[in-house]
Amino acid sequence: MKSIRIILLLAVSMLTVGALAQQNPPPPQGGGRGPMSIDDQIKGLTDRLSLTTDQQAKIRPILEDSRSQRQKIMQDDSLSQEDKMAKGRSLREATNGKIRDLLTDDQKKQFDDMQKEMRDRQRQQQQGGGTPPK
Repeated sequence: MKSIRIILLLAVSMLTVGALAQQNPPPPQGGGRGPMSIDDQIKGLTDRLSLTTDQQAKIRPILEDSRSQRQKIMQDDSLSQEDKMAKGRSLREATNGKIRDLLTDDQKKQFDDMQKEMRDRQRQQQQGGGTPPK
């Protein structure tokens, strides 16, 4: 009788854990974050590059346009995955170029360093190494 109670208790516990896991699904892959909001991107750039209010105001529409174009690319079913990646890469380079044009020489150097760090991190993750140490 005691063993039946233990088995029932274990079964109820397992069902409870399963129900809780369904209510709190794990975060999406890729670091547990979705795409950053425009506000978060501007805040990050401002923190790293000490952007002026004027620079922030000029960068916002660049990021908004880029996001809109990226969504169109991803939703275009006529494109292969490779074409989407190529167009996305081209869009990112154009966006970075527009942002870079608004920066001072010191900020450009910091921005270039940020881009290099990001590429290195992505390369590390693609090689299965996870996030490299800072």
